[in-house]
Amino acid sequence: MAGQTESSAQGSGPAGRGPAVAVVAVAPRPGLALVEACPPLRAAEAAGLQTAWLKQAAQELPGAAVYLFGGPADALPMLRYFAGPGVELLPFAAAGPTPPTRADLQAVAAELFALGHAPVVVRTADTPDVTAATVLACLAAAATGSVLGCDQYGDAWLCGGPPRDAPAGAAPQAAPWARRVRTADDLELLWHERQRADRTEPPWLPVPDLQAALRWYETVCGAELVADDGVTATLVAPAFRLRLVARGPRHRANGIALETADVAALAATCRSHGAVRDGDGPAPRIGGGIAFTATDAAGNRLVFHGR
Repeated sequence: MAGQTESSAQGSGPAGRGPAVAVVAVAPRPGLALVEACPPLRAAEAAGLQTAWLKQAAQELPGAAVYLFGGPADALPMLRYFAGPGVELLPFAAAGPTPPTRADLQAVAAELFALGHAPVVVRTADTPDVTAATVLACLAAAATGSVLGCDQYGDAWLCGGPPRDAPAGAAPQAAPWARRVRTADDLELLWHERQRADRTEPPWLPVPDLQAALRWYETVCGAELVADDGVTATLVAPAFRLRLVARGPRHRANGIALETADVAALAATCRSHGAVRDGDGPAPRIGGGIAFTATDAAGNRLVFHGR
């Protein structure tokens, strides 16, 4: 497609090329795409899902240059097909079945700075429910300091900033939470979140032991049990509703974002029970409001944000 080359990453480009957004992705190829979600997905189904997400993420954005950093190297012709018009394709050296890390995203940002872009943000392609408006809001915030968006594991789905690091000790500006799909649980939770668009059903969260989880939510969040069938339990707290799903020994810590009316009060309560780790306390969020993260007894990260 027009405007897409692999050669422009060689050497530094002209200064003052303006803001840029990069999407980091592995080719949607069976055996590389969503490997931790197979099974229950078949390899071809996983590749099809990642194809759809990549097509959505790798599109032009107003006021910014857009790059797709992809790999492996022999898949660049395939990735060129998925990039939208005006999106430039560059190789991503760390491409592989392991999801990109924060360090990987920062390395891509450094490449864009070397090309003369500023500010920049770099995002993953496996966060399918991130909107263009959210990415552009993060890019605007990156003009004044570093930006970091975390997923349900506490890992980065987006990072960026101006070409120089923020002053020593300055915390990154917080981008909105986003669900990143890696495992079968992630995929199931994403599905439930989309299905509850009318907000009549509570969100779901896996736990290893249902009764132990219920005791934690009752003690820390003041939750009350309203339904329990031995496998799932629905609870209502003053600040939120939640459905817990027993996973037993196969549980892997996950996370969720929950809206609450009084973030500061809930944060104080959670902190008094030792449920708020260093760096997870209330902070302004790009796009408005504040948010904090609590960690439950099963290691699940609960991101509470205001309206």
